[in-house]
Amino acid sequence: MVSLQVSPPSLSLRNPNFNSAHCFSPMKTPSYVAPNFNHIQFTYPFNSPNFLRFNIIYPISHFGRGRFNCKAIKDSGEEPKATLDFEGGGGGGGGGGDGGDDDQVENKSSTSTLLPEWLSFSKDDVATVFAAIAVSLAFRTFIAEPRYIPSLSMYPTFNIGDRLVAEKVTYYFRKPCAKDIVIFKSPPVLQEVGYTDDDVFIKRVVAKEGDIVEVHEGKLVVNGVVRNEKYILEPPSYDMAPIRVPENSVFVMGDNRNNSYDSHVWGPLPAKNILGRSLFRYWPPTRIGSTVLEDGCAIDKQDVSPAS
Repeated sequence: MVSLQVSPPSLSLRNPNFNSAHCFSPMKTPSYVAPNFNHIQFTYPFNSPNFLRFNIIYPISHFGRGRFNCKAIKDSGEEPKATLDFEGGGGGGGGGGDGGDDDQVENKSSTSTLLPEWLSFSKDDVATVFAAIAVSLAFRTFIAEPRYIPSLSMYPTFNIGDRLVAEKVTYYFRKPCAKDIVIFKSPPVLQEVGYTDDDVFIKRVVAKEGDIVEVHEGKLVVNGVVRNEKYILEPPSYDMAPIRVPENSVFVMGDNRNNSYDSHVWGPLPAKNILGRSLFRYWPPTRIGSTVLEDGCAIDKQDVSPAS
């Protein structure tokens, strides 16, 4: 208990008739001045010869949460006087010992609040973060990854800014088919002119290994059969001599045939350079949908129309 008392020199007894009004009504000592509790120790004069001083037994700076209790003491033959008691939140124990403990608690709490709560990590948190990163990298490497379209070479199928998901599982079980839209890193012939493995392209497969492909009078001809390509922007304005696609390679072209840097310029693409197959466009929202044609690999099993 920490006490602040107006203490006369003589022994005091509690006033049995005291009530709470004594705590809130002014004292009758004419020269009494209300104490200021912002100081550690202070003395205010009273005209009464018996009054000595206010003495704060416990430092104000160490007050924690608590409350003040008002009691009364009385000298013989005099009116009741107010006694102000302070009960701290910690409770119990002597003033000096409690003060030391409070210092230690304050120091510990200030140290523990140097960092925000959300920056406190446990071993389990760190393990979870690393596991999430590992799963994410594995997913992108072996299953699927998002891609961004930077050019118009595949227009109107893809526009600049479109975003798609390229899946990588299909080609673990089969080879690329005609009409597949593939994502691939630059082949050796392009790296010789300045491209790197970090440069990624997107084109449509038009012929697979062993096929003979040519462009004649604005039409794509594969194995002597004209391909019906409703997805291209316009017929090609160039001719291309027949080329046999080598083993473990494919022939790729952009849907924007007259504005595409593709196999008709630099030749067949090694299949090992293929990173994945375009599966789904997720941006923009107005064009969300699959990028896989319904007939898929069926084009490799049947002719569309004979070449004339």
